[in-house]
Amino acid sequence: MLKLFLRRAALLAYAPFLALVSMCAWLAAMPAALAAEAVASRPVAADPFGHYQRWRDEPLQDWRKANARVGEIGGWRTYLRESQQAGDGPGQNGSDHHAH
Repeated sequence: MLKLFLRRAALLAYAPFLALVSMCAWLAAMPAALAAEAVASRPVAADPFGHYQRWRDEPLQDWRKANARVGEIGGWRTYLRESQQAGDGPGQNGSDHHAH
């Protein structure tokens, strides 16, 4: 019994020493591993801002001319038709209100 206790006590005494030795070996190998990773080619990522264009303000216009232009092309109903043709507006057949 005493022999078993002393064996376990000896193992516990050697544990910090073994941990220190393994840590030193790991730290000694670390710079070589980092250098090997640095040599490996990195994948090239696309620049997310490569095609970015800055905002440009449009010059101010006379509001009377802008209103006249809208009237020439058909007013707000023309814009509504364009949005419905693109599929953004209410249903094409007018049956949206039957689901109440």
